[in-house]
Amino acid sequence: MRDKSDRYKVSTQRGPRRPKRLGGYLIEAGLLTTDQVDVALNDQQATGMRFGEVLVARGWLKEQTVEWIVSRVAKPERQAYARWEKQQATLAQERTLRQPHVIRQGLSQTPAGRPAVDSAKKVSASDTSSTDFKRRDAPISKPLPPINSSDSDVSWVG
Repeated sequence: MRDKSDRYKVSTQRGPRRPKRLGGYLIEAGLLTTDQVDVALNDQQATGMRFGEVLVARGWLKEQTVEWIVSRVAKPERQAYARWEKQQATLAQERTLRQPHVIRQGLSQTPAGRPAVDSAKKVSASDTSSTDFKRRDAPISKPLPPINSSDSDVSWVG
């Protein structure tokens, strides 16, 4: 009997994967081996040449092949990833600005989006229309223990 547990596996993908480096594309295309990439990376570090230049100098690839991979595969994927990152940053910024407790330009925003009172001003006790308050302004919900309790008087709070 076939195991059907794979039906219920949920895979979540947060977005496009980080673009590969040039060596990753060349290995995936079958043009280089991982050992060749390692040698080219060592040569690159020793000589200061660019990765593609090392591959051409070693005779493993033609210059046109490296240029084609870079222009047709690597650059478009990196540009798409950069656009996606920028979009995610914009969405995160919008989510942050939509939160009612975020202060914009010295004015706190009410849930309706109207400017309320200046955050530097104190809200009077009679002003109950404003729903914005800081945590330190909130009333204490639990009574505090008495200050003058003796050491023999142990209170275990659970």
